[in-house]
Amino acid sequence: MQSFSGLIESIIEFVKNILNEYIFDPSGNNWITDTTLYHLILVIVITTIFSLIFNKLILVFVRDRLKRINFTIGQKLLDKKVLIPIGWAMPIIIFEAGLGSYSPDEGIIARLTQALLILVFILSITRLLSAISESLKGNKTFSGTPIQSYVQLIKLIIYLFGLIIIICNLSNTSPWTMISGLGALTAVILLVFKDTILGLVASIQVFGSDTIRVGDWVTIPSLDIDGDCIEVGLHTVTVRSWDKALITFPSAKLLEHPFKNWRGMEESGGRRIKRSINIDQGSIKFIEPELKERLEKIKLLSNHFLRKEKEIEDANSLLGKDKVNHRRLTNIGVFRVYILEYLKTNDKINNNLTMMVRQLTPTSIGLPLEVYAFTSTVEWTEYESVQSDIFDHLLATISIFDLKLTQAPSGNDIKSLGYNINQNSKNINEKFT
Repeated sequence: MQSFSGLIESIIEFVKNILNEYIFDPSGNNWITDTTLYHLILVIVITTIFSLIFNKLILVFVRDRLKRINFTIGQKLLDKKVLIPIGWAMPIIIFEAGLGSYSPDEGIIARLTQALLILVFILSITRLLSAISESLKGNKTFSGTPIQSYVQLIKLIIYLFGLIIIICNLSNTSPWTMISGLGALTAVILLVFKDTILGLVASIQVFGSDTIRVGDWVTIPSLDIDGDCIEVGLHTVTVRSWDKALITFPSAKLLEHPFKNWRGMEESGGRRIKRSINIDQGSIKFIEPELKERLEKIKLLSNHFLRKEKEIEDANSLLGKDKVNHRRLTNIGVFRVYILEYLKTNDKINNNLTMMVRQLTPTSIGLPLEVYAFTSTVEWTEYESVQSDIFDHLLATISIFDLKLTQAPSGNDIKSLGYNINQNSKNINEKFT
């Protein structure tokens, strides 16, 4: 730094000698060269010239080289404007060096320029940290690491200690004096930085147990949050909901409220179908020969009838002639088998995961027949399409098994009922008149 200051002073003296020799001495105005204002104007002019050279040539060249770098960090350094504070530092350094003896080491100008340099350093290093954080976000190696939280914590510490050093520099006191006095303000510091401390603890616990990552689909019912996690910071977590709205909430809420992470579903390679249809219990019956003959023509059921007939025949032979207890096929049982076989032959269903068709507890609106299976895709629109195709088919084929669906009466049902009652009343009146 001393050599740089000597270089700037040498340049200023060289300019002074040229001006004295060719301008002020011949005109008899050499008294101007001894004034402070003259020296200050020269320093400002030289500072401006060197700053323009540094910012318009050197930094522009560096930016151009960064744009050509194939790594992400180069573009992130430009996006976060890391080089701009460096451009601010150059005129400050040149101005301080050019003042020379006009600015004593302990003078107010020296302390002010040093404070400005510290501020520029803080801005540069924090922007550099932001650029590093952004470049590591897309790296799979750090996908499970809360980089954003740690970077924000480091930046907070840098800002805090930088502020202390700037204040101590301007007041010409030792930083250790102020730091030692912070012990008495511990309660105030804890109160001011309460959310920061809670957020730090939450991010360490949540990420330490790997319960949430950026990109995870999370659901927090108590906060009415459902969407993709796009950012986890020191203080807040940001989730993009399915309507593309951004929801931001404190990181500490992850410890206070239970939440569901759908990452396991995405990693398993299948998304669950768990939906039921309500069967009219009055339509459930044993299979008669006519219905059996019709159902045997369905390819998915041909092996089932062969296997079940042998099984039922063997079971009934042990019961003798008591036909009340004899086993028989039912239309709903065969329909369950058909659904299961249909799912097994569907290439959009994951056969490696749980698959079953089961009856739930009968209710006043019918017997729920539930399909429980997993699709071979986890993509939302594809999943909904597969699920809809399956139930479109089941609703359309249920009548083949002589089964009926149940649903609450609609307006048209009530209208038809009223019409039938009126018609029957007219028929009765006509019959007896």
